[in-house]
Amino acid sequence: MHNTAKVPKSTSSVEQAKSDIDDFGYCLIEDALEPTVVDAALSRLKEQAAAELELGAAFEDGGPRQQWGAFTDGKGRPRQQAYTAEAGGVNQRVWMLVNKGQIFCQILFTERVRDVVDHVLGDDYLLSSYSANIAKPGGVAMNLHTDQWWMPHPVNRAPSPVPVGSISRQRSNLEGDDPPQMIAPCVCVNVMWMLNEFSAENGGTLLVPGSHVRGRPPRPTDQEEALAAEGPAGTAMVFDGRLWHGTGANVSSQNRYGLLTTFCGPQFRPQENFTIGARSEMLADASPELLKLLGFKTWSGYGRVESPVAEFVSQDERSLGELRS
Repeated sequence: MHNTAKVPKSTSSVEQAKSDIDDFGYCLIEDALEPTVVDAALSRLKEQAAAELELGAAFEDGGPRQQWGAFTDGKGRPRQQAYTAEAGGVNQRVWMLVNKGQIFCQILFTERVRDVVDHVLGDDYLLSSYSANIAKPGGVAMNLHTDQWWMPHPVNRAPSPVPVGSISRQRSNLEGDDPPQMIAPCVCVNVMWMLNEFSAENGGTLLVPGSHVRGRPPRPTDQEEALAAEGPAGTAMVFDGRLWHGTGANVSSQNRYGLLTTFCGPQFRPQENFTIGARSEMLADASPELLKLLGFKTWSGYGRVESPVAEFVSQDERSLGELRS
């Protein structure tokens, strides 16, 4: 196990948080969310999760027979089996939170947290996904993984052993067992917002401090190094997308409620397609800052429909199509 005397402590200092994420791959920001915000978000999340269960629309994973990430059959074909309790799921995920309550959009602009994200990703980035992970009693530990498994690692001048379009969660473009001399930069950052207390018993996020600079994906034996992120409600854990992590096993008798926000560089494809999936009533009241996060603002000509100098695009915008004079 990792020496817990040398891991980040919860802090109110943005500068300390920046130092921690640089050194350890993650930081813990205490009281990132005020109690009234925590209460409002937790109430809205519980209500939404219950309604999705009742509707039969719940996404459930985290069981021994239903683990996150097995979206294909190993040959690139989508799995047909749904992620449900009947198929072995235990934990519940709630997707696209920007559509499911104004309180969730408000949380995105928590200043101290965004200061740390700015520190890692720079001036421009996108919201890649925004979901909730409700870790329920009986949920098993997720295998350690990184959230930028798709990022190609530096290679020699010789052709890459795995072309960029063939990289998968199970197959990177690294060769051999030796750590590479160069590593890929961080291009995505996660924020886990703790809506109730996180502990080792209730499935607090597992992580390996410092693994963000090891330059390789985790192996099964690396699970032994993992420790659980712990903190009271209102804590935000901000972590580098290269950090080895995963949901912990919930061996308690209570649910663990967390919101998971992922930001990525503007060059990359977000996990959730907000330009299609964002609801029109939410967009009608969205600020320019939120529209930018959701991918409606062009970046260096990328994300446009027609002109590369257009500042924003809209859901109903269409190309001119085939014309004749």
